[in-house]
Amino acid sequence: MILTKRVALGGRQLDEIDDAIVIRSIDPGTTKESVSAVSRMGGSGQRVTGEHFDTLEASVTFAIDAPKKMLSRRREIFDQVISWALQKGWLTTNEMPDRRMYVDKVTVPNSGDLWNWTEEYTITFRAYNVPFWQAELPATASGNVAASGTVTVPVAGNVQSVLDVTFQNRSGMTINNFWVQANGNRITLANLALGGSETLAISHGTDGLLRIRKGSVSVYDKFTGADDLFVNPGNVPVSFQADRAGMLTVQSFGRWV
Repeated sequence: MILTKRVALGGRQLDEIDDAIVIRSIDPGTTKESVSAVSRMGGSGQRVTGEHFDTLEASVTFAIDAPKKMLSRRREIFDQVISWALQKGWLTTNEMPDRRMYVDKVTVPNSGDLWNWTEEYTITFRAYNVPFWQAELPATASGNVAASGTVTVPVAGNVQSVLDVTFQNRSGMTINNFWVQANGNRITLANLALGGSETLAISHGTDGLLRIRKGSVSVYDKFTGADDLFVNPGNVPVSFQADRAGMLTVQSFGRWV
């Protein structure tokens, strides 16, 4: 049965597992944040010394629309839902069709006495590595073939995110030096030996970690500068410079708390 409230994990819709599944509620949650502070000199007030986004927790509550006397069928459906939840992966909901959350950890409910046919069960999904809802599709900007320049990429969301960048050598000669900068954060790469038609990729996996590759080979050891290409929401200019001409492409997956 296709329901008004829908949720999918890894592309598989929960309400397609069995017609007896009823989705009662979907709570997208909000990102949990840790704040540290120290007291100011004097009688009142504190100064914030650190802020850190920790986890995002979403939940889905469902019921089983099958008679209480059909205990084996109710057990079968419950087990199928738990198997669905434990696959992890990308979580999506029709409430936010343009966003998704990567699930790192799942907490499943106890079935209790399945004779209680009105019982509701809640599954909790947590994102640890990237504790945000993320844009399902990226905003993309690219420039002309050049050795330097600036492109502007629209960054969606309501919280800081990171950029993915590719630079393809179009000069036909080796490029050794390259840098790219956005919002004051610069990544510099030296001794690249980026051959003609080879591509440099600055990217992030589902774990949110920065990766820098030349083709399929890591060149992370060639990198100095900022920890990452952190950017705030809005239209963000991205500047670059290389030894020779190439094509720069920038992508942004917006994030929401």
